[in-house]
Amino acid sequence: MLAAWVDARAPRLGVSVSGGVYAVGCAAVGALLVHLRPRNSIGWLLVSVGVLQTLSVGSNAYGGYGVDVAEPDWPLAHVVAQVGAMAWLPSLVLPATVLVAIYPSGRLPARWWRWPVGAVAAGLAVLTALSTLDPESYDDVVRSRPAPVSLPPSAWTTAALAAAAAAVLGGALVIWAGTAVRLVRARGVERQQLAWLTVVVLPLMVVVFVVPVPNWLFAGLAWMVPGSVLVGVVFYRLLGIVVSRALVYLALTGAVVLLYLSLAAAAAAAFGRTLSPVTGAVAAALLAVALSPGRARLQAAADRFVYGRRRDPVAAVTELGDRVASAPEGDLLPAVLDTVTAALRSPAARVVPPGTAPAAEGAVPVPLRVGGQDVGTLVVAQRTPGEPFTSADRQLLAVLAPQVAVVVRALELTGALEQERVRVLSATQTERDRIRRDLHDGLGPTLAGIGLAVQAVQAQLGDRADPGSAALLARLKDEVDAAVGEVRRILDGLRPAPLDAVGLVAALQRHAAALSSTVPVRVTAEELPPLRPDVETAAYRIAQEALTNVARHSRARSAELGLRARDGHLEVAVADDGAGFGPADPARCDGVGLDSMRTRAQAVGGDLTVTSGPSGTRVVAGLPLEVSR
Repeated sequence: MLAAWVDARAPRLGVSVSGGVYAVGCAAVGALLVHLRPRNSIGWLLVSVGVLQTLSVGSNAYGGYGVDVAEPDWPLAHVVAQVGAMAWLPSLVLPATVLVAIYPSGRLPARWWRWPVGAVAAGLAVLTALSTLDPESYDDVVRSRPAPVSLPPSAWTTAALAAAAAAVLGGALVIWAGTAVRLVRARGVERQQLAWLTVVVLPLMVVVFVVPVPNWLFAGLAWMVPGSVLVGVVFYRLLGIVVSRALVYLALTGAVVLLYLSLAAAAAAAFGRTLSPVTGAVAAALLAVALSPGRARLQAAADRFVYGRRRDPVAAVTELGDRVASAPEGDLLPAVLDTVTAALRSPAARVVPPGTAPAAEGAVPVPLRVGGQDVGTLVVAQRTPGEPFTSADRQLLAVLAPQVAVVVRALELTGALEQERVRVLSATQTERDRIRRDLHDGLGPTLAGIGLAVQAVQAQLGDRADPGSAALLARLKDEVDAAVGEVRRILDGLRPAPLDAVGLVAALQRHAAALSSTVPVRVTAEELPPLRPDVETAAYRIAQEALTNVARHSRARSAELGLRARDGHLEVAVADDGAGFGPADPARCDGVGLDSMRTRAQAVGGDLTVTSGPSGTRVVAGLPLEVSR
């Protein structure tokens, strides 16, 4: 705050407000780690960095303004200016060297690391002490007066500075090389933690010592140092720390408020330099009001990041409805559970049968009821061990539970309907097989025997039969033959005879050969697994009908029939190069043949797709190889 105040009134002093922001970030994250793990050195190092940077920024602001601007001088301003003149150096070098060496465990990886870390620490101490006594360092802060204490240039000071710089540089290079080796050898979480810090430190060092950049860019990179440590704590549980959501929420809320106040203060300072006091105050107040909706949105985003949708149940229910509307049936329940876990920031959720006790300790069971009937229990795991759900979380669960119950009940009914369909299909097939056996082994031979008997009587009587008897025998013979033909037709309808005689592929090849005079058909078939009788019959009838339609209506020069097994389905595809048809031809689009093929496919749990255009028509039936359970 002092730096911002001085910068607003005396910009020529060049006080680093961004350095103050960096100091606050390091001190805050370091204090958090010290509170949670007081014996770990990472937190104390960050606190030290924050104190050093605070000393640097504060001394520059207090000393520079107190000596060069204030009338009279502020108390001890010239001494404060010299004491903190070079405190910025260790505050930037320590995170890039010592912090990298002890991160993420808080201890050195091996005993030999003490040498480069010690070299950096000793060199920094010498550089900071000697540079603080250098008149040029004091002149960077106070320009109007000489330093209270100065060290005259000499050969030994130059040699000491050179040796200290070499120690710092050499130690830093060894630390960075060792860290590169650690990064390559590390696995899992440790590699992620190291990567977060190293990708921040290198750009920061380049910005500080090589490439001059604007203050806002330096502030962003500097803030990323404590930010990367904070990421290690929150996302990778650095040092075994499980951060409570209340603490994270408090930190995010504080950051939002700090950002809001910083923008408002910056606007006030800007208006204060260009407008009159009253006009500037009014303009700053209006700007603060204009920024309020943005602050509210950031606050809502922080709340949603930490606690999910607990403060906006309507949005949670809307999101759940959108997932239900868009998810495929097979992924419907996982999509619903994902929405519940995202809304509550819970690691897992599942649905168990009614009355089942949750296996995980701390999990919250919520009964699911539809129409007064228990359909299951929604079990939601707690976010982290020792962090129970709040009353607001339970209220959100109570709002979401009825929606989940409806989905669970719908899936139960769908499963029951599918099982009933399978049962009906199985019973129908069994009955058809029984009728077919009875006709084939009972009625069929009986009628054939009657026909042979009539033929024997006709042959016995010969020309001796009177006209009336001969006519009666001929009529009887015709009716018996007709009955035998009807039985054969019924048998063929129950299951085509060629399937029993030669099998599916050979039967379709025979049918294709019969159509060759109208349109040549090429039959290709991969090796097929054993097929259920109903699927084999449906495949034969669909292919037969499709090829018949090609011969009758397509005016095609050639056609192709393909059979293959893919992903648990038998694919029957018939394609031709004929004229095709479009929506303007309803007789072709909705004809009896297409409806018959679609009905046969659906009867065994499959589907039928028809695509047609000027280049031809393609009919594809997908029939399940196994009965759905």
